[in-house]
Amino acid sequence: MEKGGASVQDGEEKKKNFVRNYNVFLIGVCFAFIFTGFYTMSQTQALIYNSAAREIPGFHVNGLISNGIVYGVFAFASWLAPAVVLRLGTRVSMMISALTYTLYMSQLLYLNNYSIYVASALLGLGGPIIWTAQGTFLANNSKPETITRNSAIFWAMSMSSLLIGNLQCFFMFQGEEYITSATRNTLGIILIVVSGLGTALMFGLRPPPSQSQDESVNPAASKEEVPSVVESLKSSMALLRTPDMMAFSFTLFYTGLHLTLWDGLFSTCIGFTGGFGPDRKPLATISGIIVAAGEVTGGILFGFLAPLTIKAGRHPIVILGFVLSMTAYALIFINFPAGATLDEVPANMTSISGLAPSRPIALSTSFLLGFSDACFITQVTSVLGGVWKLQAPAAFGIFKFLQSLASCIGFFYSTVLELHWQLLIVAIFDILATIAFIKVELSQRRQKEEADEKTPLLD
Repeated sequence: MEKGGASVQDGEEKKKNFVRNYNVFLIGVCFAFIFTGFYTMSQTQALIYNSAAREIPGFHVNGLISNGIVYGVFAFASWLAPAVVLRLGTRVSMMISALTYTLYMSQLLYLNNYSIYVASALLGLGGPIIWTAQGTFLANNSKPETITRNSAIFWAMSMSSLLIGNLQCFFMFQGEEYITSATRNTLGIILIVVSGLGTALMFGLRPPPSQSQDESVNPAASKEEVPSVVESLKSSMALLRTPDMMAFSFTLFYTGLHLTLWDGLFSTCIGFTGGFGPDRKPLATISGIIVAAGEVTGGILFGFLAPLTIKAGRHPIVILGFVLSMTAYALIFINFPAGATLDEVPANMTSISGLAPSRPIALSTSFLLGFSDACFITQVTSVLGGVWKLQAPAAFGIFKFLQSLASCIGFFYSTVLELHWQLLIVAIFDILATIAFIKVELSQRRQKEEADEKTPLLD
């Protein structure tokens, strides 16, 4: 009887593990398609809008400011995202908010000074919902021993979107010093279709087996169990005031400043630097492809290393990310003119260091930016989904608030500050972020060890 019961339990556990793994894989595929559209547009829109201003009378939109609006609205909407996710459920929340990404892509088909900013604001409302729901969904489909692996797998799959989108742009921008309307419209149609496909695939997600009640249950039937917006805000604020989360906030904030660099500023710097030659727009897309290669490589590598991080801790990977990111900032300093984020820079202008811009250095920096970002993000997601699993909506909501607030600030000051001042700011926060991560990681490991020592005594 015992053998029969054990085999039944093993069979049930295998089914649950299959569903969990299936969900992790499919959510990675969905985000790869959806963010093919967003990241491609985010990285190229400053170049696209700058080219469009040459052929559309009265059109003048700064792509960096558009990005700043996205992340500014995103930051403050993050406080409401946990309440939305708890009320609608993770899967429904992701599907609805994914539509705002598709709407954002549609701006490429009809450029207008005002609708672009409106679409940016709407995306800022949808963005924190999809990411808070994704983080919660990933946590619900993971165990303590699989959360690091699943975080790395998801990150590698979702960041493959950078490869897809930038590869497409590379071929489309060939021979174009300035991007034409025909190229822009073709790109817009492709991104809309791909983003819409990612949204449609979300219908295939299944309820996490770890939940006794899932969002498949009618939310209206259990409204009393769902916290109100006010209660959700109070819960998030209470979590933010805890010592570990306050320290971890420096790490979360830094990820937003680093995101600003690789997601929009670096490709803009390449596209605006005349010293890279007339084909610098395709070069900017190659840079995006290499950033993606760094992100995906990091995600895959840290997925394989997940068993080691359980034993040795996550902080060695973050320390590696710190070293690589500081190296990247130093290379940017010596390779780009001070005004490379502000406007087109003449070909005869040297970098901040006085050297001529170098393509090999620029492309090497691209990989370092992507790989170092993967070092931080995979481990941050693992900590949020592991340490604060029972408060996952609030924890991921705080993450997206601080990350997007930093990105908003970064995109706005990039339009007025020269490049060396921007690098100084992000380097300072890189140091603070690494120290904060190590402090929280070691604190949590010490608490877990103390709890494990006390457990036998309670028995």
